[in-house]
Amino acid sequence: MRISWPFLIILGICSALAGAGAFSAARVKLAPTPVAPPQIAPKPRAPYDPNLVHQTLEFWAKQAKSDPQGAIAQSSLAHWYLESYRETGDIADAIRAEQAARKSLALRTRNNDTALSQLSRSLVVQHRFPEALVIARRAALYNPEAYRQCADIEIEVGDYKGAGRDLARSRSSNGDPAYLALTARLCEIRGENAQALDLLQKAAKLADANPDMPAQSVAWFHERLGHILFQTGRLNEAEQSYRAGLQVFPRDYRTMAALARLNAARNNWAQSIEWAKRATEIVPAPEIIALSGDAYTALGKTQEAQRQYRLVEQMAALSKAQGVTHDRQRALFYADHNRNLPEALASARGELKLRKDIYTYDTLAWVLYKNGKLAEAQTFSNKALAHGTQDASLWYHAGVIANALSQRERARNAFKRALAINPNFHPTAPRQVRALLARLDSASP
Repeated sequence: MRISWPFLIILGICSALAGAGAFSAARVKLAPTPVAPPQIAPKPRAPYDPNLVHQTLEFWAKQAKSDPQGAIAQSSLAHWYLESYRETGDIADAIRAEQAARKSLALRTRNNDTALSQLSRSLVVQHRFPEALVIARRAALYNPEAYRQCADIEIEVGDYKGAGRDLARSRSSNGDPAYLALTARLCEIRGENAQALDLLQKAAKLADANPDMPAQSVAWFHERLGHILFQTGRLNEAEQSYRAGLQVFPRDYRTMAALARLNAARNNWAQSIEWAKRATEIVPAPEIIALSGDAYTALGKTQEAQRQYRLVEQMAALSKAQGVTHDRQRALFYADHNRNLPEALASARGELKLRKDIYTYDTLAWVLYKNGKLAEAQTFSNKALAHGTQDASLWYHAGVIANALSQRERARNAFKRALAINPNFHPTAPRQVRALLARLDSASP
């Protein structure tokens, strides 16, 4: 048998070490020398590449064209269309993702949970929630993790018990940031803000530690963490979380919009306008354009403010004509600004047909109040508060409605709860709340 030189060298080293060990043991029993584990440097995160999504999308489009019978290429194409949507907010990308996912499923009907998941996600973007839930359940037959998608949809439509059941049926893992974030959402709805904050802090750390996670996803975890910090009145920490997300994904228009809201809550109107401009240059979301109008109003620039408000109305008319609506956002804008109140009520009632979550109930309650339908407004406000959610805006609306119904003690308690949760929950409402509280206290017998 031929023995290689490397083998002989290794054998000699091992023999020498064994002999030395025997010699030492024969003379003196020495404690083993602790050996420190090798230090492995963490893999650095690649800097954000603004061309990556577009280039990868082009690659899979070519693959799908060259191989029309390739189910994997179509599924991958759907995934990257959805990634493009996350960067641009273009609903057309979600529709293209739906088309690609359906092509993949037509080519491979069984064990194609990836395409089913992409199809479900694309339908959620289009607010086609019942269809999306049916598809997500089909995906869960092949992959239990798809139950998380079911839970996500059920949260959107207000089926919180169903969401809890489906989240429990998924392959739960405290080391999975997506699982932690979903659990945090349910905690937030139940008014367990401290638990939600703890879970989101863990999720954001896990996301940061994963260099392979897409930049958009990492930023989303920081945006969610910033949201709960803002909700609980910790504005400085919220800003830090938002900025951490932007460092990873500089084009995150959602986080820019969040910073616009945060600066408005601080009455930093110029900064609010600047962040709103940056966000709307990427995606002109109606609610952020409306916020710009509010900021211009606060600065006394009424003509510019009205220009922003008219733009929101024009976008609403265009969306309605195209069949793409922002019913809840549009209804809130009209109610907050006392514009087109009958249309706001029709929009809010239309949204209720799609989903019955606490924020749809709250929107309808607020619009009903603005339309002078106080008893019905309180009915839906009670539904919005039924889970004990600690969101200052919900309690503010409840207080205003109770005050209009001359329910002084109920209004006082709701206003105090709103300020205790977050004294800076809105740019102007906290001042109104304090004025109303002073009036209620002075009227007390």
